Amino acid sequence: MKLPPAGIIRHEPPLDDLLLVVRGGANSLSDSVLERSVGDCWEQYAFFGVSVFGVPGDDLVVLSRSTMAIRRRSKVRTARCGELRAAGFEVMATFTNPGHYSVVLSDATPERFALLRSCFSSPVDNPGFKPDL
Repeated sequence: MKLPPAGIIRHEPPLDDLLLVVRGGANSLSDSVLERSVGDCWEQYAFFGVSVFGVPGDDLVVLSRSTMAIRRRSKVRTARCGELRAAGFEVMATFTNPGHYSVVLSDATPERFALLRSCFSSPVDNPGFKPDL
């Protein structure tokens, strides 16, 4: 598995297995969206990654207030870091936003995308949805 380059990794203690992470959008884990997202990540940073945001205290409203990428989505999908790791994915703190993480995939295949989807909930209503802010 190719990991993110050192220049985008935030050096923090390992993430707790119980940390809830969220991906915004009902279709954000479809093969077509993942293929585009993972492909873009590979082209820009040379690793297969998908962006997620950590949800401190499992409070989606608080996360939505501080993160426009989540606030503007009426539906979200959630997973626990431990579930992602148990399925063979790595979850790493990336970029300067302290709530941003990358789920690292070993490859960009439909089978890997299906495994990733299986770690996340079905789309649920985002209690912090505010499209106009």
